[in-house]
Order: sequence, then C-alpha cells, then structure tokens
Amino acid sequence: MESSIEDQSHDKVSLIVIVSQSHLCRNPRVYKEATALAEAGYRVQILTAIYSNELLTEDLELLQGYEIEYHFYSDLRLFSFKTFKDRFIKRLATGLVGLGIDTKFSLGYGAGRLLKACKLRKADLYIMHQELPTVIGCRLIRSGYKTAFDIEDWYSEDLLPEARKSRPIKLLKKAEKFAIKNAAGVWTTSEGLATAMAQFYNAKRPGVIYNVFPKNSLIQSDKQTHPCKLFWFSQTIGPGRGLESFLCALKIVKVPIELHLLGNVSPSFKNELIELVNRNFPLFFHELISNAELPEFIARFDVGLALDLKEPQSRNYTITNKFFQYLQSGLPVIATDTVGQQEMLSKYDVGIEISLDNKDVWIENMNELLGDKERFFQLKKNVAEAAEHLNWEIEKHEFLKLVQTAINK
Repeated sequence: MESSIEDQSHDKVSLIVIVSQSHLCRNPRVYKEATALAEAGYRVQILTAIYSNELLTEDLELLQGYEIEYHFYSDLRLFSFKTFKDRFIKRLATGLVGLGIDTKFSLGYGAGRLLKACKLRKADLYIMHQELPTVIGCRLIRSGYKTAFDIEDWYSEDLLPEARKSRPIKLLKKAEKFAIKNAAGVWTTSEGLATAMAQFYNAKRPGVIYNVFPKNSLIQSDKQTHPCKLFWFSQTIGPGRGLESFLCALKIVKVPIELHLLGNVSPSFKNELIELVNRNFPLFFHELISNAELPEFIARFDVGLALDLKEPQSRNYTITNKFFQYLQSGLPVIATDTVGQQEMLSKYDVGIEISLDNKDVWIENMNELLGDKERFFQLKKNVAEAAEHLNWEIEKHEFLKLVQTAINK
C-alpha cells in the first residue's frame, strides 16, 4: 500500500470522488488518477457524464481489475423526457450566453443534478475535472465539502474567438479564481500554466502533474526509415490545430518524408489537406484506435509532431498529451514554440522547436535533423532517457502527495 494513506485510521479508508463530464476512455488523466488512488488503498468513485454505448464498453474494460465505482449524473444514450430536457436546457443556456447571461447550464448536460449527486456521496475529498465540475466544485466548497481541482486546461482562456462567443467566460473566470484561492488542493498540467494562473488571479501557485503515461515496454527501433515517417494524431483532425501552416511549409523540405495523420476527419477538411500537399509528399489518414493500441501504433513512425498554436492562451501554456505519448513510444518530437512545449524542450533535448511564423528557420532545422543520422539517433537516446523520468509510475507519487495534503487540510 502506498505511503500516502498509512496514517489513516484502520477502521476508515477515505472515499475520493473524481468528478468529470466525459467518458473515462476519452479522459486518460481521470483514469490515471482513479487507478493510482485505488492502488494506493483509497475507496474511489468516478462521477461523470456519458453518451455512447460503445465508449461505455471501453470505459468498463479499462476499469476491469480495479475496485472503482463508475456512476453517471448524465446519460444521453437513451432518448427520454429527461435527456430531451437536458438537451433543451443546454441549448437554451448556450443561447443566453450569447446574450450576455452566463449560466452553468451552458457547460454541460445534467448540470442541475450534479451538485446533488456529489453531496449524496459524502466523500472525504472531491477532485473536480473540466469546466462544469469546476463551477460545481465551488458550490461544494461553499457548502463545507473538502474539494480539490485538477485544472486540465485554462478553461476561461480556451477556444478560438468565434467559439468563445457561446462560452460563459465570466462564470469560468469567477470559478477559477475562487477554486485556486479556496480549494483544499489545486494542480494543473505545466509549470508555465501554474505560474500564469497564479499571477493572473493573484493566488498561490498550483501544483503540477504532467500528462505523462505509463512506461512503455516496447522495444524501440534503432533505425530511421526512408522516407522518414512523420506522425500526428488527435481525436479530431480539424482546422486551427497548426496542420495547415505546417503542411504548406513541409512542401519545400528537402528530405524525403511521409506524413501520417490519425483521427476523425470530415471529407471537406481531408480534401483541403490533400490539396495543400498537392502530391509533394505522401499523405496518409488513419482511423481512430483504442488507447491501448496507440503506443505500439505510434512506435511504427520516426518523428512525432506537436503543432499546438499560441492562441488561445490555454494551448500556449498547456503541454499536449501527445508530446508525452511520443516519448513513451520512442519518437523524437518536432514541437511548436508554445510556452508549455518550450518547458519540455528546455529540460530534455528530445527534438526540435519550430515557429510557424518563421518557416525558413525551422525548415532548415528539419532538413538538418532528418538528414543527419547521428543527430537523429542521439535524440532517440535522449528520448529513451527522458521517458525514464516522464512517466506515470514516477508522476503518480507526486499526485498522491497532493491528494493526501488536501485530505489533511
């Protein structure tokens, strides 16, 4: 049993409720935290919102072997009066935000039931993830419940300008400020984001838990394929992710390459990307696969792409999950110069930094990297060393310390 709960009474084990608003298989951070807590001997419940039978099957497969209870405050799988009402309320609330009226009902389905569902569980600690639970977590604190927050993104500084019009920005800022000043514990995803939020809200700096993954036992290839295979993935392949600018510049890279993209993509955007490439190099699209299959799939390629933009601010300060997944699968990284990714590249020499605003410089760097086998294989060695430090087996101990500190407050 982990040392984090050795001081607890033998006749009472703390109950921790993790609250989110998405399927477990779509939020690896919740899954890692829940399983780490269960392995450490805590009683664990996950309270979330779901919408898909297929994804629920994946959720339950992930939980096999763990004594973790899985509960839903919103379930949109079935069409009923309750789900019709939830959809109608969210649609109406989103429209009200456009008129300047911020409301929690615009942040998710079943918002009116979530606070009651939390209180019924009488947990020793609640850990709130994502936007709606962050707002509800503030209500829990005011009602006297011990509550912590895992701020996965800078919610009030997320999304592009057009999408922000239907976001309750004032409500999110108010919730973030209250949470960071009054919670039993707060942690986020990068040193840069922790510092920025502390300065913005004039509050104590949150802790940092990186979005790292379990150590990968794959045998890494010591060869660079020809042409060099570049890889990028996300749930959705869409605009505003840096792909368009990258592809335009990639056409003049001298080293033979292939580009592989994994994720859901609309026919129109797929055609747009194909036209941008214009047969200058092979472009391949891959359908989504399960989280369990992803590490081995990534390892087939040579270089991972982390192309996040500097706007909105949330993307600038966070470190994309894919950065850490590339490392665990043995891939050097080509990363844009966001604050979060600079944080990693300054600590670990595992790739090259590029600026989409200065294409000539980074294309020269890419030609040098992909054309210099000695430099490439040195990066591969650096990646393997970094992966020994940046993994969940190490990071979870810091997480458990933050949880125990929150419980003891």
